[in-house]
Amino acid sequence: MNEVFKDIDEVIENMRSFISEIQQQDPSFYAIYPMIFHQPLEEDGSQLMDSHWQLPDEYIYFLKHYVVEGITWNTGDYINLQIYGATDLVRGQDGYNYNPVTEEIISDWPQHYVVIATDEGDPYCIDVSRGDTAIFTAYHGTGSWDFEMAYDHLVAFLQSVLVPPNLEEEQLEDHSYNYYEMYITGNGKDKLKTLLLLKKRLSCDYSTAKKSLEQLPLLIYRGIEAGAVQLEKELQQIGADYQKKKISLSEFLT
Repeated sequence: MNEVFKDIDEVIENMRSFISEIQQQDPSFYAIYPMIFHQPLEEDGSQLMDSHWQLPDEYIYFLKHYVVEGITWNTGDYINLQIYGATDLVRGQDGYNYNPVTEEIISDWPQHYVVIATDEGDPYCIDVSRGDTAIFTAYHGTGSWDFEMAYDHLVAFLQSVLVPPNLEEEQLEDHSYNYYEMYITGNGKDKLKTLLLLKKRLSCDYSTAKKSLEQLPLLIYRGIEAGAVQLEKELQQIGADYQKKKISLSEFLT
């Protein structure tokens, strides 16, 4: 088997285990709102999608094996990430490259970008003209799409959803981590992009984000190094004014 396929199998199994652990923490809630991993598709997942897409083999393999229902990810830096399976992929393009109301192609969308996931409207895409699975993302609501590479390949993107939003103290004692705080210290090169980032990070509306930006320095992250590194990439991409500060375990737990 292709080594990349093995990596995809492994990360999907880790995702399955991750969801199982979450469900065990609150079984009564998830009995009402189940999150389900189904068995892999028997047919080739590519048959469920538009024939004009020349999707990478490893992504088609993922679609065949990531068959889920009711699963979103609010882990790591994600607020409410939905990763599309084969049955949702075509519908997931609505509002990005296709307007289902007017039944027209949206002209300002790069037609070689396929949306494979969204987080509160922010798309995560593969560029089918490249032939690989590098993942690109952009903030929605800015008036134009300014895409940047978020992950070098699909497996790295999938692994990113396995970072817990909060680490329990017992977990911290069992591992050696570096901890960081990240602060916004100014408007940055593009105030609108800074506000959109705050809107996402703080899970707030635009007016609240605007008020928060007036209270500098503004803490937007406290956690392990992996999360700080990813956030720093986002901050650098939008030209934000920020400060990265290493802290101790005791400061992290305070």
